[in-house]
Amino acid sequence: MHPAALILPLILLATAAAEHPVAKVLNHPGPEYAAAARSWQGIPGIERAANGRLWVTWYSGDNGEGDMGNYAMVSTAAADGGPGQAWSAPIVIQGPPETRIGDPVPWIDPQGRLWIFYNQLTAKTATTPLLRATCAIRTDDPTVAEPLWSTPFVVATDGILFGKPVVRADGAWIAPFFVTGSPSWKDAVAGKVTGTLRSTDQGATWAWLGGTSVPKDLLNFSEATLAIRRDGSLWMVLRTTEGLFESQSTDGGATWTDARPMADFGRGPATRACMRRLASGAFILVYHDAPPNAAGAFSRSRLTVWLSDDEGRTWPHRLLLDERSRVSYPDAVEAPDGRIFITYDLGRYQAGEKSILVTTIREADIRAGKVVSADVTARVVANQCFAYGNHSDLRDEAAVAQKLPPKDKLHLYLLIGQSNMAGRGILDPEYAVSRTRILKFSPRNVWASGVEPLHTDKPQIAGVGLGMSFGRTLADADPTVTIGLIPCAVGGTPLSRWEKGADLYEAALARARLAMKDGNLRGILWHQGEADSGQEATAQSYAARLARMIGDLRTDLGAGEVPFVAGELGDFLAPVTKEGTPSFWPVVNAQLATLPTLVSRAAVVDSAGLQPKSDAVHFDTPSLREFGLRYARAIRQLQEGAGR
Repeated sequence: MHPAALILPLILLATAAAEHPVAKVLNHPGPEYAAAARSWQGIPGIERAANGRLWVTWYSGDNGEGDMGNYAMVSTAAADGGPGQAWSAPIVIQGPPETRIGDPVPWIDPQGRLWIFYNQLTAKTATTPLLRATCAIRTDDPTVAEPLWSTPFVVATDGILFGKPVVRADGAWIAPFFVTGSPSWKDAVAGKVTGTLRSTDQGATWAWLGGTSVPKDLLNFSEATLAIRRDGSLWMVLRTTEGLFESQSTDGGATWTDARPMADFGRGPATRACMRRLASGAFILVYHDAPPNAAGAFSRSRLTVWLSDDEGRTWPHRLLLDERSRVSYPDAVEAPDGRIFITYDLGRYQAGEKSILVTTIREADIRAGKVVSADVTARVVANQCFAYGNHSDLRDEAAVAQKLPPKDKLHLYLLIGQSNMAGRGILDPEYAVSRTRILKFSPRNVWASGVEPLHTDKPQIAGVGLGMSFGRTLADADPTVTIGLIPCAVGGTPLSRWEKGADLYEAALARARLAMKDGNLRGILWHQGEADSGQEATAQSYAARLARMIGDLRTDLGAGEVPFVAGELGDFLAPVTKEGTPSFWPVVNAQLATLPTLVSRAAVVDSAGLQPKSDAVHFDTPSLREFGLRYARAIRQLQEGAGR
């Protein structure tokens, strides 16, 4: 033991203390924590129990990172979480009122116990003091799906344990720690806030050990990751505003070299990396291989794993894990058979993303620079959330509100019907559509950028619809206008719910009226009928009922004979329902064909040649893009036929 360690201060006994506000473990959290209720999530970690059970952590809550109300989540999967293995509904670590909980780090200690470290900030109240600390929960048996968790307890005050501990040869646990407060032991820190904690009693108590000097203008959360080299020295890789820096300790962590730019790496994004030693002795580093943009900044893209045979001094081998943007915060764990499990987040705030992913590779894949192992699994979704209303959404709404065009230049289109109007296409970048001069009326009834999915009727399955390619075509046809889409479709709904007085009719009417305060309604798009194909009576009466609905809607909107365009049902639909009874979708299509004879300024778009997804019910993404073009041509013909 280094002599300096003998005088370092004890930070805190790692037990739940009555004077501190303690969080709760919710083993069966309510619907307010469900995927459909969470609008963002990220910052994951991963661990593996002795029997192969995987544990993944992340945090979410409120509108975004750093909000009071943030909470940590923990999910598990058996059999190494491979394809077909279900990830559990997450448990929640929720703090008392006026608390934010974040940055969870899972770690299995030498005794096989699973720790979930996390950062807790609880505001001062009349009965409890301010708490700024790293806390934890622990289970002694992480091999089971529903283990018994300890009561949350404080590990160390006034800082954040940002990475997994490592175990020195003498059995001491060393953990990376970033001092964020003004602790009673600040004199021992001596301004070196990026450092380490030590425990010599299996986590019962922790003490400040030592830190490295980082220039103040480069400090950026100082998320660090540790490894032990063959000579017993400790090596630290840490985040700065300029990218990755490194520091070394040759005395067990008591003193550290000044942080310097990491060898073999230039400037990069200010974000967390994951570095660890493999059983083979090689080191891996998971970070970003992203070039600078035109402004010289670096994006969180091209997540890559590097491999070093000389303990981090050079990195000759690399493997691209994920080329996409908005991928970040990797963590990794190695199985005894050599598989490397890597978790990271995708699009914390981005609609259609908001995912915690897990990829499995082997050392041989990194050395080859490509996948050569047969048991690799890529981008398995451990968890995904879907709600609207995070920080990014709200900032976008505010920006759109500042630049809203004049009312006569905002052309509005109401999108109604069921799932094929709402959109169930896969969000494929290959078929992305520019959102320039396309807005959507958000679930909060304000204007936002035209980002897919447009609809939020069933957030878990909402995807590409026909609305964006429709809007793009009209925006390109008239560069002086902005297209405002009002998404109101709801999957699985019959025409009866869209008739005057019914719930969906009234909801769409209310949203359209609100949107029309800012623009002029130029058309109504309709796709529906699958839900009316199960009975011959509803199929045979379809056209008459739809015509009556159109008349009512036009009148209630005060929109005169605003153009109305419907689309045929897909000709790939099955001849029988899932109950085995006849499906009358051809009758619905025949009824639709008569609509222009029943309603003025109405058109029906054919679905010939359009292809389904594998479910044989919903149009696939390329077909929905094409369908939108057909709807746009039809609406323009109706508009031009009556003059503008």
